[in-house]
Amino acid sequence: MEPIFYGFLTGVAMSLMLGTVFFALIQNSIEYGVRSGMFIATGVILSDIILISLSFFHVELLPAGGSVEMWVRLFGGTFLIVYAVSSLRKKRKIEYRQFERSGVFFLLATGFMLNILNPGNFIGWLAVSTQLTQVAGYSLPQCLLFFTGALSAIFCTEMLIAFSASLLKEILTDVFLRRLDIAVGVLFLGFAIFMLWPVPRMLFSRT
Repeated sequence: MEPIFYGFLTGVAMSLMLGTVFFALIQNSIEYGVRSGMFIATGVILSDIILISLSFFHVELLPAGGSVEMWVRLFGGTFLIVYAVSSLRKKRKIEYRQFERSGVFFLLATGFMLNILNPGNFIGWLAVSTQLTQVAGYSLPQCLLFFTGALSAIFCTEMLIAFSASLLKEILTDVFLRRLDIAVGVLFLGFAIFMLWPVPRMLFSRT
């Protein structure tokens, strides 16, 4: 059970990093309730499974050089800008909206895209995979137990964040919600700039 335990601790640590998913969870859980957070967290887990598979099993299939990173940064930064502008343009009134099934795909896609288009997540899983195989000497079954523990922790932690945020909506005001949207929009623009900043250098280095 040691691999699961250490995997769980790793997953909790990764979930508490204040990235884009963290703020999207809070924003949507306040507006639509804890169920919206569940679908965002599910999208995150699906993308993490892909990132873990790439980092652990098929990293050698990725082309050499920075072309993959450049395109991930380009698409990820664009996605963050669209999300940020949408958040900044919201007109807020206190509404206790019922969660609608029509929003499931959007929320799944939001969690999936925010997570998979962050280059740092792939680098993080690559570092974890290297640590497990090259340093800790874990076998494949042990690695699978570790990643199971990590993914379980990520899902549980993000659900806890979503649940905590959903409890706040009963005491919030229009002004607070508007300020939250502005704060999220500005933060996401900052993340987008950080993600896109190296892209021009990568483009010029290829010419």
